[in-house]
Parts: sequence; C-alpha cells; structure tokens
Amino acid sequence: MKTLLIIALSLTTTFAFAAGKAKTAPKAGLDVVKVPAVGEVQWTGYGVGKSHTGSLNISSGAVQMKGDTFVGGEFTIDMASLKTGDSPRLEGHLKSADFFDVEKNKEATFKITSVEAIKDAKAGEPTHKIVGDLTIKGKTLPQTFMAVVAKEGKGFKATAKTQIADRTKYDIVYNSAQFKTASALGDKLIEDKIDVVLDIRTK
Repeated sequence: MKTLLIIALSLTTTFAFAAGKAKTAPKAGLDVVKVPAVGEVQWTGYGVGKSHTGSLNISSGAVQMKGDTFVGGEFTIDMASLKTGDSPRLEGHLKSADFFDVEKNKEATFKITSVEAIKDAKAGEPTHKIVGDLTIKGKTLPQTFMAVVAKEGKGFKATAKTQIADRTKYDIVYNSAQFKTASALGDKLIEDKIDVVLDIRTK
C-alpha cells in the first residue's frame, strides 16, 4: 500500500534550544545568537488498515537564542534523504511526482515565527508551543508544533510533534478521497493526515 510522507516536515523531531519558562520576550541588552542544530524528521502516513513510517534528514538548521531564552529558528529538510521502513519501491514512489516530486523540490523548510513557553509544564508534557511556516513543494502554510525541550550535556534537545491535517494543501493529492471517491479507491485510499516528529539537538 502506497502511503504518503510528509514532513515538512509522522515531520519525532528534536529541536535543540534552551528552555525558558516565560513567554519568549527578549531580554534587554542581549543580542540574538544563532546556535547550529542537527536532527531528523520522522513521519507516519496512513492507508486503509495500515500505516507506513519513515524519516528525513535535516540538512541544516539553527535555533535563535536571546540570553537563555529560545526565540526562533530555521531548518532545511533534504527531501532526497527520504527513507521508509517498508520497501525501496514505496520509497521511490514517495519521491516521484505523485507525492513529493523530489527531483524538482529538493528541499522543504520550517521557519519559526513565534515561540511560547508553557507555564508549569509537567514532566513529559510539552514545554513550548512553536508556530512557524512549513514549505513543501513550494507551498507555504502555518504549522504548530508542541515541543518537549530538555537539557542534554552542554546543550539542549527537543522533540516536537505535529500533524499535517491535509496534505493536499501542499499539492500532494495522490489517492486522496478529496479527488476520488473512497469506493473507487478501495484499499488504495491514502488518508490526508501525516504525523510528524522533529528530533533536533544543538551541536
């Protein structure tokens, strides 16, 4: 069963940045500093009675810090790095024009537009709400990630999760019930949602 990947970015992602406890407000007298980050996008797509998972590499990225407060960031995803846990045939189909058309769309991006720390977050619960612009196949739409940020050695890591509710808005329409009837697609139907997890950490 063919399934859809997405990322941009189910785009487990670990964003690397320092955790602040208040809503991100720049501290007076401090400059914004870019901190290099690396990571991976994990995705899950859904079909009739089954699902498929895979990954994408983050080819470049940086988080923006103002003092000890995380205020932004930007990440580039290498679409040619798309991998599946299933078969080379599925992997090749996802890279084709039916899905991500990787030959023409080599990169996807996520640019953070706002960060809000969640007060009194309990252990294991999201510590930050991250909103940004996700661009896939030249289509840019806002996307919200809920992230758990944690200290790791001398740096930080984060796991941010979201769901792309409608892949067709990124011009990924193959076997969507929005364009063909479910009865016509049968077990070839692919759901429009894609679960994404970003795993990113500071270098």
